[in-house]
Amino acid sequence: MRGFSLALKLPLFLVLAVVLTAFCGTGLAIFIGRRIMREAAIEANVNSVQTYASAIAFYVENARSLLETTALGLPEIRGFAAEQLGSPQLRSPLPIRNLPGRSVARRILNHSQVFEYVMLLKSDGTVYSLEPYELEARMSHHNLAFAAWHKELLSAGKTVISNLHISPATQRPTVVIATPIYGPYADLVGIWAGGLRLKELSQIGRGELETGPPERFGYVTDGRGLAIAHQAEPSFVENQTDLSSLLPVRAALAGPRGTAQHFNPIDGHEELVAYTPLTDPRWAVVYEVPTEAAFAPLDALSRTLAMLSGVLAIILGVGGYAVVRRAINPLKKLTMAAERIGTGDLGGRVGITSGDEIGQLSRVFNTMAEALVNKDAQLRQRIEELRETNRELRAFTYSVSHDLRAPVRHMHGYAELLQKSASSTLDEKSRHYLATILDSGKQMTNLIDELLSFSRMGQAEMRKGTVSLDALLKEALKDFEPEMNGRSIVWKIDRLPQLYGDPTMLRLVLTNLVSNALKFTRKREDAKIEVGSMNNEQEEIVVFVRDNGVGFDMRYADKLFGIFQRLHREEEFEGTGIGLANVRRIIHRHGGRTWAEGSVDGGATFYFSLPTFQKGEQSWPS
Repeated sequence: MRGFSLALKLPLFLVLAVVLTAFCGTGLAIFIGRRIMREAAIEANVNSVQTYASAIAFYVENARSLLETTALGLPEIRGFAAEQLGSPQLRSPLPIRNLPGRSVARRILNHSQVFEYVMLLKSDGTVYSLEPYELEARMSHHNLAFAAWHKELLSAGKTVISNLHISPATQRPTVVIATPIYGPYADLVGIWAGGLRLKELSQIGRGELETGPPERFGYVTDGRGLAIAHQAEPSFVENQTDLSSLLPVRAALAGPRGTAQHFNPIDGHEELVAYTPLTDPRWAVVYEVPTEAAFAPLDALSRTLAMLSGVLAIILGVGGYAVVRRAINPLKKLTMAAERIGTGDLGGRVGITSGDEIGQLSRVFNTMAEALVNKDAQLRQRIEELRETNRELRAFTYSVSHDLRAPVRHMHGYAELLQKSASSTLDEKSRHYLATILDSGKQMTNLIDELLSFSRMGQAEMRKGTVSLDALLKEALKDFEPEMNGRSIVWKIDRLPQLYGDPTMLRLVLTNLVSNALKFTRKREDAKIEVGSMNNEQEEIVVFVRDNGVGFDMRYADKLFGIFQRLHREEEFEGTGIGLANVRRIIHRHGGRTWAEGSVDGGATFYFSLPTFQKGEQSWPS
């Protein structure tokens, strides 16, 4: 967000803080709420599955009781079964509509609403009668000895409840409850059986006004996992849907009751379930609720909170932007005034009169601007005074040097004429005096020439361009070839960079530094001189000249670049003490620095730095 203004950053941070707080708070609330609602949904499922299992058990027990009571308690059933069904000579039934069992079956069907049909069988599985009578004519076969429940009844000798199977009477899935009928001698003489109304079984526990699939529902499977009742999808019963692959069904048929959360591959939902087994019959009873239904109130609340958070964020963002923009306007004025001052216009002021911190800052800013104006005026006056002083010094130096040159030239010239004309007539002491005058005159002439050169260097116009220091160094070394003849000098010259500057002045810098190195290594049998450069990553390039000469004491390093400053006696090393002063002046005019390092009899290194700016980027005062 580096490129955004403060007026935009603060509202964004405010909105971000609100959104993050709302997000974290809502997330925590949702997490805790989901745990609470999950536990509540599971607890509700546990209560519902127990109630549902009790209702299913009551329904089945009522049906079983009805058959067992009629088989044992009604004389017309027992007597008829013992006399007619148990007689091996019975070859044809009584007139169909006068059978005693049929009237009992009608009463059961009319009053109990439990069975879809009731039938009376002989012990060998032959159907003797079936009510309603219309179904008997449509039966696909009249002997049910092949049925698993018939075999189980013969084996157990008591009432049995079948698994789901297709009824030969209705051609639809059904569950049969069958009870044995015993004769006076405890021998099996018949079977009293009925097919349950599975549609009514699926309606157990559903509200009377409930028409669509319930959000929370239960279902029952037989011992093989086939659906025999389903509150939400009764068609599962008609289609004999196999639910044995579902976790709660497997767990319930295995014995224990419990709860779980699982993915139902049949309806494609994640569900919270509670399950319990029925022992007689061995059925599985499951109650479940899809997680989206269980968490629907929480999800709706979350959406509402998210919407409210968004609306709040928008309100805070717009309001915050307006407030911050109003608060930041004075800062913009301060910024504009500071920019004016930064460009050199010291007339920038801030007209903020509020009593808050920004108003106080504006007053301090205006005071600072006034102080800058005063300081600027003082500085300009001081600069002008310095310029005038420099002009006077240059004029004085030039005048003195120029005015001294003629008398010194005359003195030196007449002394030479005297030496030529009267040398033979002078004694040894007079000739020594005359030679001293000539040497001093020559030295004075050199000093005056150097002083004039130094004065001109400060006034000369700089003609800047792209300069190759390598080329300038080669030209300078050619000038010293006579001095280098007969000497053992090891040169190490690195590749020097190209710079932007005055080539004539920079050539003089290299000439003076190389001259110093040659002069102060004169007493070394094997002189070593190195010229190189380095980039110190501070927007400048440093060039150095290093030698193994006599060096100097670092205590006097600040005097090296001063005019007429010498650290060695003239008898040891000639010179005027102006060369290094010229180096410093030239480098200073190029915007650079000069310094030196060394030790007595340990050699010296002279450095100068030049800025790496390109042509036209910057100019330096003279």
